Amino acid sequence: MSRGELYEYNPWWTNPQAINQDVSVNDWNIARFKWRPRLGETFQWDVDVIYVLRGPRQVGKTTLIKLKIKELIDRGIQPRSIFYWACDLVEKPERLVEIINGYLAFSRDIEGRRYIFLDEISSVKDWQKGIKSLHDKGKLRNCTVVLTGSHSIDLRRATESLARRRGDVHKLKDKLPDKILLPMKFSEYAESRSPEIKRLVSEQNFIKRDRRHQLLSELFNGNLPKEIEEAQLLSKELNELYQEYLITGGIPRSINAYISDGTITRDIYEGYVELLLKDIRKWEGNEAFIRQIIKRLVETLSSPVGFNALREDTEIASHNTVSVYVNFLRDNFVISMVCELDRNRDAPAFRKEKKFHFEDPFIFHALRSWALGREPYDETLQYLKKQEELGKITESVVANHLIRLLFSYFPSTQFDYTTLLFYWRSQKKRELDFVLRMSNLYVPIEVKYQSKISSENGFSIIDFQKGGKSSKGLLLTKDSLEAKRSYIEVPVPIFLLLI
Repeated sequence: MSRGELYEYNPWWTNPQAINQDVSVNDWNIARFKWRPRLGETFQWDVDVIYVLRGPRQVGKTTLIKLKIKELIDRGIQPRSIFYWACDLVEKPERLVEIINGYLAFSRDIEGRRYIFLDEISSVKDWQKGIKSLHDKGKLRNCTVVLTGSHSIDLRRATESLARRRGDVHKLKDKLPDKILLPMKFSEYAESRSPEIKRLVSEQNFIKRDRRHQLLSELFNGNLPKEIEEAQLLSKELNELYQEYLITGGIPRSINAYISDGTITRDIYEGYVELLLKDIRKWEGNEAFIRQIIKRLVETLSSPVGFNALREDTEIASHNTVSVYVNFLRDNFVISMVCELDRNRDAPAFRKEKKFHFEDPFIFHALRSWALGREPYDETLQYLKKQEELGKITESVVANHLIRLLFSYFPSTQFDYTTLLFYWRSQKKRELDFVLRMSNLYVPIEVKYQSKISSENGFSIIDFQKGGKSSKGLLLTKDSLEAKRSYIEVPVPIFLLLI
């Protein structure tokens, strides 16, 4: 490993200000929309630990770690104690070991902790063997290591093989060395776009998880907190921002384009699709099959569907093959899966039909336009003009935020939302969009993103409550805020502020 190669990736070693000329940092500096993910504040830099940061393509993992490198340098950390390497062209774990050993040898005279950032580690086949070897030989003592990747299943399985080799995890405040950077939540989008909403979030202390949980608990108990009524004063702006969010999603690049130019160009949509196809090729999957399955997922959005039904109008011979591709999309942060609740067993009915939701509006629009072969931005605007489609994509947004909410209640490296979030059907065949399992209590939630709300819209909540073990329900609406006997009507944007 030559010093020239090391310097190429780490120009701040000779000039600390060079970090400001880094492409990711420079793009962030000149962007009109600047996002600092709250996740970035959960890293501890004084612990011997191997962090794994994963998340979907284009969400900003590289930007996050480059900004963290800049923060470390600005704090006065010796620049040569900070090492970055992009692993896209690293083929074997032996090469990975060679690179890190090369850096450790170079920095052996530097006192104090070292900070090692390995970007897109999942590009290296069997990367965990290299990290395990370095750990077992004591090479990672007094090091904080951050590994990033986009292949959820690869990273998770490889990370599991590093059990007991992740460092001093017990010293972490949250005990979570695994981090997932997802597209920004609506609350992050709204407070970043609006000074008034940012002030509201600050004044009402929505930024703190315990505070949000307290307000949600009041809602689940049938009370309407005054803080939520206060948020209603900004309902017009919240609804306008929510309409924007349904176009841009939480992807920084699409948001910046929309804010700067009032549109999102084709190359941004195609850039995301091409990265997903790159993952499919690496996985040796069939591009035609994934395109056909995405088309079927779009057509069945928010409706219960089985793998055989997803196979209809495709060239795929077996429902088992459909299952494999669906799991690929789940593991790559494209879709989530919600099972029906079997109340007799108090468990998910894995064999029954499932509901699939897209993880982010931009991801949905990008893949939908690709699957249909249409102009993406124009097709996005046309899609959102239809009330029925607006309701479907809102249900997906709510599903994604509920999964995040459940993780905030039950944080764990083994977190599995399929045992905590469900949909449900009554004997009268009325469907309830969501059921949250909160300890020994269920929370029924129905989504009706429309202005006109009738008593019939809450029947599925009431049906569920008749079975017992249920809190008051939530009926998520477009703009209605009102406490009813069995549930509370809350506008979707206000509810999302609490997650």
